[in-house]
Amino acid sequence: MEFFFSRMAATFLISLVLGISAALASPPEKGICPVHHIRMESITLRMVYGMPSQLEFEEMRVEKTRFPHGRDYVLAGCVVKPAKSVAGFLCPECVKARKEWLAPREK
Repeated sequence: MEFFFSRMAATFLISLVLGISAALASPPEKGICPVHHIRMESITLRMVYGMPSQLEFEEMRVEKTRFPHGRDYVLAGCVVKPAKSVAGFLCPECVKARKEWLAPREK
């Protein structure tokens, strides 16, 4: 059981570092979604702190290739920092694809 939680935490940290650094370090060129190739809305994303749910772990595995800009928030890690929001983008097609992906998985 301990191995499972250690592996889960490691997976989360790696996904978090890669996801946030990719989102912040290399914003989509001219606000165009890299998956759907449409203009995205520039918004302020909420930063959500804490351990993600199992569903969010599953979502992190598929979001980069299917709906990278489908959330109005960023998973910011377990250590709460002063930052409460960050500039980002929201793609309407990513939002739609994320909702379709989540629908059969939510209880």
